[in-house]
Amino acid sequence: MIKYVILIPSFNDWECLNLLIPKIDQALKNTNENVDVLIVNDGSTKKNNLVFKKMSHLKKIEVLNLRKNVKAQIAIATGLNFLKKEKFQGGIIVMDADGQDDPEYLIDIFKESKKNPERTITINRTKRDDELPFKILYQMYLFLSFLLTFKYLKFGVYSYLHSSSLDKILSTNDIHLAYAASLAKHFKNKNVIFAPRKKRILGESQNNYKSLTHYALKIISVFRNQVLINSIVLVFISFLLSKLITSSALFLFILLALLFFNVIIFLLAYQINKSHLVNDTLKNIENIENLRNELL
Repeated sequence: MIKYVILIPSFNDWECLNLLIPKIDQALKNTNENVDVLIVNDGSTKKNNLVFKKMSHLKKIEVLNLRKNVKAQIAIATGLNFLKKEKFQGGIIVMDADGQDDPEYLIDIFKESKKNPERTITINRTKRDDELPFKILYQMYLFLSFLLTFKYLKFGVYSYLHSSSLDKILSTNDIHLAYAASLAKHFKNKNVIFAPRKKRILGESQNNYKSLTHYALKIISVFRNQVLINSIVLVFISFLLSKLITSSALFLFILLALLFFNVIIFLLAYQINKSHLVNDTLKNIENIENLRNELL
């Protein structure tokens, strides 16, 4: 039997977790899977108020407390490094704390993982419950990222990764930029489960258009070398087109736009790679709380 751990990065999302964890436990009611939960507390400023009634199916819930807030991607990397250090053997399911990753699809992940336990699984979004402006911007992002990276990234952090893949995904700093993009880059052969992305389970999202744009740039920066190559090709094509239409304006616009874009994503990657927060993520761990006794 495969042992599973559900890894959940969280910053001040205790109220959501109070609703999400029982939903996860309920989703396991018709299974006999061995499942633990590891919450990575990303330096929350709000007090941990997790209160659960008796859990019927989850074996253990732990909270990995970080000293400093490092944002979700590095928090995920910290959790994975911790599991590697603890020599965890089994399947790792990463999901958000806000309830937008539907726990009902855990059953599908279990079934799919048993076909080939070491094969990575992504949960690709079939639809999003977002406002129209965001949906338009999201489609623009998907088109731009595909044009520059040849990757169609319709999945987020909701995914399955086997412990045997930890060395590979943690071998570079790509995961500190964007966990999902790192999966796409390092694991060519993945199984896919399709699921809608639900609305936030409680409260308002902590993200805004600025933070989401920054995250989109970090995703693309994981593929910065490919972006540079594709940019050179696009500049060359635009040069040929400018000759055909006898106008240099198009060529200059595309050249400057791609030059600016490449500078931005390379600077983002450099900033993350040089950050002291990614040199040794395990040093940022303050302690680990075991909530097992509170579940009995």
